[in-house]
Amino acid sequence: MSEPGAFESIVSEIGKLLLPLQKALDSPAAFQGLLFTLGWKSDSIPKPLRDLAPDIEILFNQLKKLVGGGLSFDGTVTANGGEVNIDLQDVIKTIEAVKNVVEGIDKIVNAPNSDFSPALIADGFKADFPAQLLGYLVNNYLQVHRPGLGFALQALGVTKIRYQPKTGNRPPYIDYKLDFSSIPQLFDNPATLLENAFGWGSDDFDYDLFASKIDDLGMALDRRVVSEEIDVETAELMEEGASIPNGRMRRRMRMIMFERGRTGGRLGADLSLFPLPKTGSKKPGFALMPAFNGGLSVSTELGPNISVTLSSDLDTQGGIALMFRPGSGIEMVLGFDKPGTPVSAKGSGRVEVNFKRSDTTPIPLLGESEGTRLEVVSVSGTTGFELTGSGQVEVFAEVETKGLAFIFDASAGDGFISKILSGLNTKFEFDLGLGINYPRGFYFRGTSNLEIQIPAHISLGPVEIQGLTIAIKPSGDGLPIDVTTTFKAQLGPLAAVVENIGLRTDLSFPGKGGNLGPLDLGFGFKPPNGIGLSIDAGAVKGGGYLFIDTDRGEYAGALELRILDFLSVTAIGIINTKMPDGSTGFSFIAIISVEFNPGVQLGFGFTLLGVGGLVGLNRSMDLDALVKGVKSGGLDSVLFPKDVIANAPKIISDLRSFFPPEEDTFLIGPMAKFGWGTPTLISLSLGIIIEIPGSVAIVGKLTIAIPDERVPLIIINVAFMGAIEFDKKRGWFFATLYDSRIIYMTLDGGLGVLAAFGSDSNFIVSVGGFHPAYNPPALPFPDITRIAINILNTPVARVRVEAYFAVTSNTVQFGARVEIYFGVSIAKIEGHLGFDALFQFSPFYFIISISASLSVKLFGAGLFSVRFKGSLEGTSPWHIEGTGSISLLFWDVDVDFSKTWGDKEDTKLPPISVMPLLVAEFEKVENWTATLENTNQLLVTLKAVDAGDELVLHPIGSLTITQRAIPLGLKLDKLGSQRPDDVNRLNVAVQTTGIEKRKTVQESFAMAQFQDMDNSEKLSASDFEKEEAGLELSITGNQTNTSLITKRIARYEQIIIDNNFKRGVLRFATLIVGLFAHFLKNNTVARADISAKTKDQKHLFGEKITVSANAYVLVSVEDNGPISNVPTSFSSRASAKEYLAQATLDNPQFAEQAHIVRPHEMKKVA
Repeated sequence: MSEPGAFESIVSEIGKLLLPLQKALDSPAAFQGLLFTLGWKSDSIPKPLRDLAPDIEILFNQLKKLVGGGLSFDGTVTANGGEVNIDLQDVIKTIEAVKNVVEGIDKIVNAPNSDFSPALIADGFKADFPAQLLGYLVNNYLQVHRPGLGFALQALGVTKIRYQPKTGNRPPYIDYKLDFSSIPQLFDNPATLLENAFGWGSDDFDYDLFASKIDDLGMALDRRVVSEEIDVETAELMEEGASIPNGRMRRRMRMIMFERGRTGGRLGADLSLFPLPKTGSKKPGFALMPAFNGGLSVSTELGPNISVTLSSDLDTQGGIALMFRPGSGIEMVLGFDKPGTPVSAKGSGRVEVNFKRSDTTPIPLLGESEGTRLEVVSVSGTTGFELTGSGQVEVFAEVETKGLAFIFDASAGDGFISKILSGLNTKFEFDLGLGINYPRGFYFRGTSNLEIQIPAHISLGPVEIQGLTIAIKPSGDGLPIDVTTTFKAQLGPLAAVVENIGLRTDLSFPGKGGNLGPLDLGFGFKPPNGIGLSIDAGAVKGGGYLFIDTDRGEYAGALELRILDFLSVTAIGIINTKMPDGSTGFSFIAIISVEFNPGVQLGFGFTLLGVGGLVGLNRSMDLDALVKGVKSGGLDSVLFPKDVIANAPKIISDLRSFFPPEEDTFLIGPMAKFGWGTPTLISLSLGIIIEIPGSVAIVGKLTIAIPDERVPLIIINVAFMGAIEFDKKRGWFFATLYDSRIIYMTLDGGLGVLAAFGSDSNFIVSVGGFHPAYNPPALPFPDITRIAINILNTPVARVRVEAYFAVTSNTVQFGARVEIYFGVSIAKIEGHLGFDALFQFSPFYFIISISASLSVKLFGAGLFSVRFKGSLEGTSPWHIEGTGSISLLFWDVDVDFSKTWGDKEDTKLPPISVMPLLVAEFEKVENWTATLENTNQLLVTLKAVDAGDELVLHPIGSLTITQRAIPLGLKLDKLGSQRPDDVNRLNVAVQTTGIEKRKTVQESFAMAQFQDMDNSEKLSASDFEKEEAGLELSITGNQTNTSLITKRIARYEQIIIDNNFKRGVLRFATLIVGLFAHFLKNNTVARADISAKTKDQKHLFGEKITVSANAYVLVSVEDNGPISNVPTSFSSRASAKEYLAQATLDNPQFAEQAHIVRPHEMKKVA
């Protein structure tokens, strides 16, 4: 009698699963028993379930035909078993029968109520019973036939069994449920196993339920499980001071894995489980107490096809416990069995489970039996832990396959794939191990994640199989499994590589069920991740690569061709069919460039080395990412990229970052590359990128190589970028040196320019950075590095010189620093010299801070040092002050000094008259504008007026005059570098009858050009502040006065033609007026675009966020609290400073009592 094959075993398992339903449908009494088990009462079998009986009978007849005499559905082997010839038609009929049974159960939900008793309808039988029946059948099958698997699924939270008390007409029952949604989460967070099933991670961890399932597992494995009391000392050691009610017995559950007698004592292994109560911030958990004594290696049979081997070289001295609590690693406790015994433990313990099959025919796991598929011969498992004397613990479990094979059949691919791999049918054979490790998580043996690459180099004529990849990628409620391979093919002058093509299995757990009940299983062809091509046809050489990411909806490609060694063509492109938010869309970005060698002569030594362009559809430009690419070298991916095939992943990644998808945004960017000299001494790559709508950017690279770019003595590389951002009303430019040197001396440094022309006006130029005390505003480019040259840069000698220069609206700054270092093992010399300078022009004045040091050390101890720190001011007179020190061995000499010399000269520029400047500004026509508020809804169209020199003012418009030469309403100390000689404050007022001031107009002014500031104020003050600059004028009175409104009374005229008409009382006449007013709310006027109702509908939120302009407040120096009788806010620091100065004249002590801060720094008064 032969052993049943894999197919017969599967068929038999289906019969075992459905057997309780078949028996229940044999008689009403049997079905009533099933209903009562599931918590329902019924005197008869409902019609939809009676209709299942014929399908069940057909299904079992087909199952018996397929099983033959080899197996019965109670799992026993019959006497007349033998080989079964399986007919394909019988298989198809069986599948149809299974489908009919499943559909019949699903139809119960939509069956008519008349098919059920009123009691069943009242209790929700139609909605609950189908899922409940499926849960019962699966759980019954697992408990009776596969208890080990049942425990595992219950631990995972897939099967849930809960007792339900009596409610309404329903008797008490056991509720069986299936929930597969947590399986994908298990791969991301293995703790999900305990969280879903037993409340792990909360204060309500159900230890009793967890222990009962461990007990069930022991019984399923035929292991003896006992409950026994544990000694108080051991329990208290693991409970960590938790409060335990008096009189409560502390018990542990002990599973005896193996034991036998031997000379000198017992040889065995057991595992104990003990609850850990909540204590302090620690959540409740459990402790495992393994016990192995001596070297152990014992095998035993658990069934006809299963053997278990226990092995250990662990010998614990004094006992050991592994404590598991949520949110922390495994904690090990030693030495509670034998007080005074040295507490040490090292070694490992393992439990190996082997599934043996007499039939070595492979079992298909994934795919079709005659197509691309994954199959296996046998499976074994190992679980255990490893300990070290240092207390580190790792718990693991592994499943290992033997005879695992992947068969690839190219006929399932598309036309291109089938053409390249025509007729290819190959087989990979290998062994694979999948494991889980705490705390590392899931892994394939030999890797740290759930993706493994198996190298293989199998040549099949023109095709070479390079490797196999297996990947499990949990996502949402799905569990995709990819088994793919990589091929290389040679087709004449064309070589192709197809990467990761193969089989994809999609296992998901939809809430509404799938093609396998609660599961949905699908098989399909896995398209390649990429296809690489190369060509070598003499005149044309090159290659390309196409990246395919169907999950992200992204396709990217790179192409590089060289024609006759004169023309080089490169292309990079990305196409996206999904937008960043996951919605369906389309966008692409492409860069094409052509380079000439030699370049095209343009005259005067200039050559055209290349041309190219960038185009993007539904793509925007990320200026922040692009400017970071200036420093990181990312511009190489945009401007004439080199080796695009080898660098394709980096180039494509950079393009994704620089030009992200965005609806209704377009990019166009011409590029050119120029050179000068033969050979090329100077080359410039330049590109202009225009975003529509949006900003304009210029990117480029400059290279100077002397005398030859192949072996340069001097090489200067500069990457730069500039942009005009119309939405932010600013323009800026940034450049940085990279990979530059003069012979062996390396060069670094950067440059930045910012010109903001919006409400936050600003102007900054910096070469090499800023003065150390200066706090620059937020800049749209990275930090600017010092201009530096490393004259020497070796382990024993370093000489570095750096400098900077900066101009802001308030200051001129520059500085330099030189550092030296010479050292060997026993001695070293190091020092520095540096200065930082701040300048003003009228009167001419500067201050320079200087520091210097030099030290000599022997064997790490100071031998000699000199230090100096001071400042120099000048030039009329000169003033120097500072401190210096000299140290020799144990003697130190410190000297403070201050010296002034030179004649005081008048370096002031001649004064200037302010009033003529303001008058000249007001006489400029361009400073006068006629404006009309945008919020006005004009219902009258006026005649178009030809453009001319005269201003045309709308009847309800206003007249604005403004200027940017002189701030109004503030004291003027200077104008630039000159002092005023006529007035020091200007105000503008209206004296013409019929015109009045509507509001003040403000402009941005650099206040350091108009008021005296000390050095600290110049460094800390805003570059520009909003100050009064003009007026907005309007007609005196109300500009929107109109004639009196017309009121109309609407009445309905009622005409009745009826000779026998008798006027009666209109019972609902009082409602007519209200209805009329109600219907008016949606009339033509209300629905007009300019109506108040339409405006209100466009205001989606009642609350609004407003951004306030910069403001300053005067507060007490004691606690930053408000000061009484002082204005609550000032629009600028200058106006607050002027108020403070005026108040000080009246009260000299006020200057010591108040200071100027931002509103957020003011103390809030309750």
